[in-house]
Amino acid sequence: MADSTKRYIAVDLGINSGKVVLASVSGGKVSTETVREFRLSPFRIAGQNYWNIFSAYTEVMQGLSAIGARKVSVESIGIDSWGPGIVCMAKDGSILGLPRMVEDTFSELVNAKFFKRMEKRVLYDTTGVNVLDSSAALQLFALRRSGSVILEDTKHLLFIPSAMAYLLTGKRFCDLTSLSAAGLTDRTSKKISKDVLKACKAKARRFPSVVQAGSKPGKLTEEVAQATGLGRIPVVAVAGHDLASAAAAVPYAPAAASTASAGEGSAFLLVGSVSVIGVETASPIVNDQTFEMNFSNEAGLAGVNLLVKRIAGTDLLGRCLEAWRDAGRVYSPEDVDRMAREGAATVAQLDPEDPTLRSVPDAPAAITRFCSLRNMATPADDAAMVRLVCSSIAEKVGDTFVKLQSVIPFRIKTLHLVGEVSSVLCQMIADECAVPVTAGPADAAVLGNVLVQAGLTRQAIATSFTPETFTPDLSFGS
Repeated sequence: MADSTKRYIAVDLGINSGKVVLASVSGGKVSTETVREFRLSPFRIAGQNYWNIFSAYTEVMQGLSAIGARKVSVESIGIDSWGPGIVCMAKDGSILGLPRMVEDTFSELVNAKFFKRMEKRVLYDTTGVNVLDSSAALQLFALRRSGSVILEDTKHLLFIPSAMAYLLTGKRFCDLTSLSAAGLTDRTSKKISKDVLKACKAKARRFPSVVQAGSKPGKLTEEVAQATGLGRIPVVAVAGHDLASAAAAVPYAPAAASTASAGEGSAFLLVGSVSVIGVETASPIVNDQTFEMNFSNEAGLAGVNLLVKRIAGTDLLGRCLEAWRDAGRVYSPEDVDRMAREGAATVAQLDPEDPTLRSVPDAPAAITRFCSLRNMATPADDAAMVRLVCSSIAEKVGDTFVKLQSVIPFRIKTLHLVGEVSSVLCQMIADECAVPVTAGPADAAVLGNVLVQAGLTRQAIATSFTPETFTPDLSFGS
């Protein structure tokens, strides 16, 4: 009997890691296998943070080659990636320099000069994107103002997904989700904003044309096809921004609602090193509240608007576990659940977004210092620290959930959580938000990537994975 299974490759690139996944679609269901997973370590040179696209390309090629060695038929490849890192490319296709990290801060002088050209509120009203979420315009302005040789020699400006696709296909294109997340599109027309480009002294012709999700703008070059053994299969334009890709795969969510009359609504929480909470709406929501609370409106798939707010520092527990592992204390997921449940409660409370707790090499030591400086009791042991971290993250999510509810015209009755999260933390989040939390699947960005390639709907996710639901229990932890 002929094999009816169709296979797709999803390349998912984060700031600190990446993976190449082989997805199989059969009978309307999706299953995935991570063929290659790798670390990507950003590095700092002369006070600036960079992302190593060349290392990422090498890792991707090894993943593609591992799949090619299996001699199985593959339909296509899709690439999604972290936010709007800008790749400068010369006329001959050479990459000039390395992408700057989104969270890079610019000098007060650069910021002041830019916002004289375009005020923050005007920028927000134009794009709907909070400037804290995207430094794309500031990056371009800073390069131009400094007289950068790189920018002078740049013929094309690409984002990470399209740059990686170019290295594989030799074709230049862009997708709307990446352009929107960069804060360079007009929120009404969905086209690149001439006003924003004028403010950052960039030219629209340097950006490639925007293609529709699901289109096939290029095939693997002959060189890549032979090196990987995959043949000249197409690269499909998916939701290039991993947030949009993940949001598209959130299962069980009802259709987007933009008014109270639309009925019940659902929110999503995408958990990662920086987590994102948000809702789907029919159109951007831009007003004084969303501006002051730093909400962003970013393009999703199929014309959906994603009203989102980012929560930094939610990787604090993972960084504690890494530090303990380096010290010889290894805890399993079951251990973490037990510690979060049974660890001694303290009156201390952390702010995961506090700069002293973010991206520090020794998270437990940073937590101890945080408590000591504020005259709060420090956790007595690892279990107490796990409980403190989990409760603090849940409280931060709950506070942000309340803000989200306050700026939308419909009631949120379910929170869909995707990512690798302990069951106790899921319960704590349900308690803090006072709505049921539906958890799973973990790899939403990859699944959203595959859905576009295979032409499936999110119902395929609903039938492929069984979620776990946590109902609010206000007595939990008391």
